Amino acid sequence: MFLIQAVIWLIIMISAVIWLPNTSQLIKEKGDTNLPRAVKSEVAQKIQDNWGRGQDNTRQVIVVFNNGHEKITADQGENIAKTVDHLKKNKSTYHIKSILAPEDSSEAKAQLLSKDKTTALVQLAVDKKQSVSQMTQTLTKQAKTDGVKTYITGSDILEDDFSEEIEKGLHKTEWITVVFIFLVLMVVFRSVITPIVSLFSVGVAFITSLSVVMNLVDKFNFPLSNFTQVFMVVVLFGIGTDYNILLFDQFKEELNAGYEKVEATKRALKTAGRTILYSGISVLIGFATLELAKFSIYKSAVGVSIAVAVLLLVLLTLNPFFMAVFGKYLFWPSKRFGETSESKLWQGIAKKSIKYPLIALLTVILMAIPLFVSYNSQLNYDTLTELGEDIPAKKGFKVVQKHFSAGTAEPSTLYIKSKNRLDNEASLQTIDSLADKLKKPKVLRRLRQPHVLVAPK
Repeated sequence: MFLIQAVIWLIIMISAVIWLPNTSQLIKEKGDTNLPRAVKSEVAQKIQDNWGRGQDNTRQVIVVFNNGHEKITADQGENIAKTVDHLKKNKSTYHIKSILAPEDSSEAKAQLLSKDKTTALVQLAVDKKQSVSQMTQTLTKQAKTDGVKTYITGSDILEDDFSEEIEKGLHKTEWITVVFIFLVLMVVFRSVITPIVSLFSVGVAFITSLSVVMNLVDKFNFPLSNFTQVFMVVVLFGIGTDYNILLFDQFKEELNAGYEKVEATKRALKTAGRTILYSGISVLIGFATLELAKFSIYKSAVGVSIAVAVLLLVLLTLNPFFMAVFGKYLFWPSKRFGETSESKLWQGIAKKSIKYPLIALLTVILMAIPLFVSYNSQLNYDTLTELGEDIPAKKGFKVVQKHFSAGTAEPSTLYIKSKNRLDNEASLQTIDSLADKLKKPKVLRRLRQPHVLVAPK
């Protein structure tokens, strides 16, 4: 029976690998963070998509031309103009809907040429028909200009770079997790075989569940974010290792009691398996309820519930195969197979805590006070800090920050929508009044010359 279960899992794992979609591509295409429709920024995005003036379904891209700490020379200015002219003549080829360059008008020059004359910007509205990476690659090649440093940046490009950094971090996390768990299991069981079997079973669960989740994303738009795979790795390897320790420890006790390896496997499943099943189901239900969440990142964690379900199946059907085959050799080369290790230190602490609960509680509080006092971390919503300094889009963004007012690289647009027409004197006066308020020095510390766009019906 155990052999048949192992063969079934071998077939499932091979099928999961064969049918696993391109995870990186799916995350880029469908892993964007989506806010509830009622959020003002989402309402504004809907207005933009129906704007009808070259702004619908576009990405805002900034082309940065920089000459270091020196002013842009006449020759460099001519080279930049040739590059911009090339982009304008080939707008359809590069999927550009609109271009705003410094030479287009005196107002554009005031906004897009830095005061120290070292940096010039060109604002592009690029159609979303192509992927961010393809767009960036194409524009980077076409914007390259002799004599100046050229960067392509923008919120979508930085977000795409952020996704790639998460993927790289995920691979590091996987390796660190595997090594750490291997060492922990070696210490717990004093064995080389046990950690290998444990990691293998959790790995099978991860690959299988990842394939299931990504196919659901591909075919049925299952919730997905940049963090879904991270959630799955952390949870599976965390609780999977814990459940394996519980199962193998019970198996060890049954063998020590004198039961033959097959019978010991059945008894271990009956005792520890029940605990694992109940605990796993509670975790599964917890993550499944995230389907009710409105925020996409939270909702994307519902994939973990599928991973937990697969993990439970693996632990309760594949692990018994290794237990029944290896028997006591599952714990090789441990020489203290028949012993159960007990910590006198932790037993002593537990007894004292039960006998003197108030003193134990006070001790914990006193130990925690230095941690609370020394904690000075603040919430940071700037994903730019997570990107490496060598990333071109970040370099370009920092150049813009250095030479222009705040918000130039990622301008904000204020949309005003009314049930009535706005192309009348009273409405225009109201809008002018609002614009004047936004231009006040106190507001301008946070905003850079706001553009008020009016969409009359």
